[in-house]
Parts: sequence; C-alpha cells; structure tokens
Amino acid sequence: MNPFVIKGYKGAQYFCNRIEESDSLVNAIRNNQDITLYGYRRLGKSALIQHVFSKLNKEFVCIYTDIWGTGNIDEFTRELANGIIKSKVFSRRKFSDKMTAFLKSIGASFSIGMDGLPSIDIIYSDRKHVFSNLEEIYDFLNQLNIRIVLAIDEFQEIKKYDNQAPFEGKLRSLSQQSQNIVFIYSGSEQHLLNEIFNEYSKPFYQSTRMIAINKIESNVYYDFILKHFKRAKKEVCHEIIEFILSLSHQHTYYVQAIANYLYSLEIQPKSVKEFELLYRDYILEKSVFYRELPELLTKQQFSLLKAIAKSSTVSNPNSAGFREASKIEGPSSMYRAINSLLDKQLIIKENGSFRLYDVFLEHYLRYI
Repeated sequence: MNPFVIKGYKGAQYFCNRIEESDSLVNAIRNNQDITLYGYRRLGKSALIQHVFSKLNKEFVCIYTDIWGTGNIDEFTRELANGIIKSKVFSRRKFSDKMTAFLKSIGASFSIGMDGLPSIDIIYSDRKHVFSNLEEIYDFLNQLNIRIVLAIDEFQEIKKYDNQAPFEGKLRSLSQQSQNIVFIYSGSEQHLLNEIFNEYSKPFYQSTRMIAINKIESNVYYDFILKHFKRAKKEVCHEIIEFILSLSHQHTYYVQAIANYLYSLEIQPKSVKEFELLYRDYILEKSVFYRELPELLTKQQFSLLKAIAKSSTVSNPNSAGFREASKIEGPSSMYRAINSLLDKQLIIKENGSFRLYDVFLEHYLRYI
C-alpha cells in the first residue's frame, strides 16, 4: 500500500503527527466539551476526526457526517441520518428495534449504495415535518443512553441555507438537550464559523471550545516521508523531500499527493531537477481540470491569478513590479480583483501574503 494516503483515514501508521490537536480533542470530548475545529480545507480536519475516533471507539459511539454541498435543511437532515446508519449504532443488534422505529418515524427509505454501505433517503410529504424529523434524530440518539461523539464536517454550510436563522436556533436547542452527546463542529470558512460561534446575538455564541488546525511542521513531515521510504527500502533524495515541502506550501493534502506520486514511481529520481521534469508532466496531466478557468474569470482576474501563481506568494500586490506583472493599474482595481479571487476561494491570505488555494493550479499556471 502507498503510505501517503490522499483519501480517507487508513490508520495511525499512515497519519502524520497532529499529537497536540489529537490530545486536545480527546481531552475535550472526555470532559463533555463541544468543539469547533477550524482550518483551511484539505489541511486534514476530517482525517484528524477519524484519528481521534479510533482512540475513542471503545468509550463512545462515534458518528461522522459531512454536509459539504448540502443546500438546505432537508439535505442536512438526510446526511445526518446517513451518518448514523453508517456508524456502530446501526450494527449493534440491541439497537435494531429502535433503529427500525427511528427510520420509520422520519419516513426514510433504505438501500445499499454502490460502495456497499447503507444509505437512506427521506421523502417529505409535508413541509412542516422538516424540523420534526430533525427532532426525531436527536431524540433517537438521546434514547440510546450511550455516550456519543457526533462530528458535523463543513458546518459553516448551514449559513448558506434559506431559513438559516431559525434552523441555527433549533440546532442549538437540540444540542443543549443532548446531554449524552459531544458535538464536533468542523469547518473551513473561518469568517462564517466566527459568525456562528463568536457573535453575541447568535445561538451558538461561545458554546464550544475552539481548536485550530494548522500546517504540520516541515521537520515533522520530512521525517514522516523519509520513514516510509526507508520502511519500503526505497531510496529517496533528501533534497527532493525538501522540494516537496516547499512546492506544497506544507498544505497537508498536497504534501500527501506529491509524496504519493513520488512513491509510486518505479525508478526514483536522483535529483530535484530530474524529479521536477517528472512532476511537470504530472501537473500538465491535470489540464482537464483547469483549462476552462479563463472563461470563468474576467481577463483582469485571470491575469492577477497567473501573476500570483508565478510569484508563489505575494505580500505587496500594490508594488509597482507586481502591478506590472499582473497588468493591473491602480490600487482600487487591484483591491477589487483580489477581493473577487478571495470570494471565489481561488486565493487565500496566509501570514500576510496571498497565494493560490489550489497548489496544483498554482503549478499548472506556472508551467503553461
């Protein structure tokens, strides 16, 4: 197996570090503290949750649901119910009668998906039942009389729903009534999470322990990569590992993906120059994902995106040199273009500098 996992969680031996964050989460859960876990997408929040679950699965029933891409309360409720039936609750025989009654109470139809996992859908015959189905789910979990950890990933998505305000209040009310459940609210858009958890007028105001997930230190990741190459008796050029960490901005998914690619090569490159030639081809293979991007942006926005990509990071976009490179004249035009790219989540501001969010897109724009 390739030890550099880029999808899901495969066990502690393939999980890099996160000791401090893991300990904080475990401590909070054991002390019945609800948690908000925040950080950029693809930094490893979901894998961290699964890693913590592996430490707690003898003490708690652990339930995970990802609401990314949900657009309304119906879809939230469906994903939450699916998270339950994919957990140990569904497989425990002593809960089978309660589970059957629960599925019936929310009007759920049950099936086995293409991946072999159970899946349900909920048909709403009466729009008034939307909140009542949510109440049924929380009531069902409370009636089990067991300790539960419920993780809701990409929780900021609820801010984008219609009727978001009453829904937010309903969720908070239900969580307060659920004394046997510890909640993990994980998210990647910090400004939306701040609105939910740090605004005085909001139902979730200061109701959770805030835990940030940051980049893994370069020396820790260096040792992790080297360890797995040595374990497989594969030679690896130490300068290439340093090059990978620089290329990826130490962004977890991209470190894993590039290391995964390097590990997959039958003949290991002997130098950074040799690897970069191979890596360039690897990136250009991804052109299908990016070639239509110029049509989705204004000419000015795309020019700015390319200029940031070629610079890797930009701390002063209004400098004369960068304005010339980006072909944008005037601070106000630069301000509008940057804000537009930030809103589209094509760039991020990190440690006072702008860079592309998608590291592969950065490299693609640099190579074309």
